[in-house]
Amino acid sequence: MTPPSTRERSTRVLWLVPAVYLLFVAAELAALTQLALQATADGRSALSVGLLASVMWGGILLGSTQAHAAVQRAGHGRVFVSGTAVSALALATLPLHGQFGAWLAALFVLGVSAGLVWVAGESWLAEAAPPARRGLFVGLFETAVGLGLMAGPALVPLSRHFGVSPLVTAAALMGLTLLLAAALWREALPPREDAVAGSGDTAAAEPAAWRVVAFPLIVMALLGGAMEGGVSALLPSVSMRAGFGFEEAAWLGAVIGAGSALLQPPVGVLADRLGVPRTMVLAWGVVVAANAVMLAMAAEPARVLWAAGFVLGGFGGAVYTLAIVEMGHRLAGGGLVKAISALVVAYAVGTTAGPLLGGAVFTAGGLHGLAGLLLGLSLAGLVWCLWSTRQPNRPGAR
Repeated sequence: MTPPSTRERSTRVLWLVPAVYLLFVAAELAALTQLALQATADGRSALSVGLLASVMWGGILLGSTQAHAAVQRAGHGRVFVSGTAVSALALATLPLHGQFGAWLAALFVLGVSAGLVWVAGESWLAEAAPPARRGLFVGLFETAVGLGLMAGPALVPLSRHFGVSPLVTAAALMGLTLLLAAALWREALPPREDAVAGSGDTAAAEPAAWRVVAFPLIVMALLGGAMEGGVSALLPSVSMRAGFGFEEAAWLGAVIGAGSALLQPPVGVLADRLGVPRTMVLAWGVVVAANAVMLAMAAEPARVLWAAGFVLGGFGGAVYTLAIVEMGHRLAGGGLVKAISALVVAYAVGTTAGPLLGGAVFTAGGLHGLAGLLLGLSLAGLVWCLWSTRQPNRPGAR
């Protein structure tokens, strides 16, 4: 049998990695949404609900810090598949009990394996994508993630409608994900000759230079993660406290995912045409406006939560998408894996802190307090973005 060509192998990565991610994220979010809403229905505090998401993101943080070394030893494909297998085992334990402490343990293990899968898959795809269309392919990849974010919460009311435990549905879906991921076990990405897109940049060749390229993007990922984590983890729970039913709250989570799914490709194409810096400023500006509207309408949350969730899911996620596009443009090989690992770590730190901080602020100040916190984080992101794009080593400087 003739071995597949370099182009065929790269194309397989470009399409299979997003497909696996779609199912992976859907299973993960279905489980997390069910646990968060069940904890709310059981009378647990907003802080406890935030703890569920924060523990999972803490696991992602730990897994992400180990991803570069794991990829160096075993390769993208084996890390990607092995992480999916561990995630499937962690999810399979959830339908077997109803203990809050055991939920936390399973979510932590799920997070660690998800962090490995995340870094291995995203760095793999960013390097495999053609430079001239990297924004489009990364945008399509993030669309797959957004579809998973949308499908996961939607599986909760759908499963309940058909009399199936959402946790059983999540575990079964992750098993299907593992079968699809197994097709990538032996894949390997060929060395990339265009180590850095553009002229004169030696960031990929110098061992520590990736930090110069990545640092401004890492700070934006930290702020974006804190804001986005607070939105996705808490808005469905907040909506229940504002009078939404269980199913309505789950559908709100799906709407947040829908924003991410639908808006990532247009943002990626815009970055291909206008460049990352201008598109990043635009994304932060839209996020600031959405949070300002939510703060202004906090007394009547039913009128704003659906639209705010859609916009924040889309443009909040775009901040991360654009950071990956820029890293793919400017780095390759080990430098790219290290940079994306650092980006995921920063994003995970933000997303770990966001639900806990947001839950505490909401408990003390209601939706006014939560919306004010989100507005402050997004303003900080916009200011940092405007400042960093004016520096010599700014994102987008080639």
